[in-house]
Amino acid sequence: MWSQTDGGTRAWCSRARWFLAAAMLAGCSGLDPNIGPPRTEPEEDVADGGEPEAGDPDSGVEPPPGGVSFKEKIRPLMDRPSSKTDPKGCKSCHYRTEASHTGIDFSGMDLTTLGSLRKGGGSSGTRIVVPGKPAESVLVQVLKGQYGYANRMPKNGPFWTDEEVKTVETWISEGAKGADGE
Repeated sequence: MWSQTDGGTRAWCSRARWFLAAAMLAGCSGLDPNIGPPRTEPEEDVADGGEPEAGDPDSGVEPPPGGVSFKEKIRPLMDRPSSKTDPKGCKSCHYRTEASHTGIDFSGMDLTTLGSLRKGGGSSGTRIVVPGKPAESVLVQVLKGQYGYANRMPKNGPFWTDEEVKTVETWISEGAKGADGE
């Protein structure tokens, strides 16, 4: 026969089972758009007969002289390792080349190369960088803490300065140029 203590134990075990089930469901990639492999979006038909625009990364149109170079200005910001001395980088969580790449594992966002950045993550897809439109680019929204499906990055801060974010916005405004291998 169950005693008062056994009844309390049964109630506790029942609550524990519910808690574990809820925790497992919370981590289910089918329920959370921020978890799992990157979502792919169909490419738009660009054969409209118009002239190439500076906002089209495949147009061959270069940014204006003195424009922002991804390789020279933005990649160094991303390459900063997250450490106690300079914790504002992306490298330790979003580069496949690092031993730990939890940012890729959880969000699908790989920043190892510009080509992988352009593919986006699970919730952003190719909207990660919208050439010519920094306000619509998820990268800018995440750096500013304005994206509804992800934390402000880098996770737990300190965050990029306004000047650093402005550099990314300018690069995107100029067409988000750069080679996929950068």
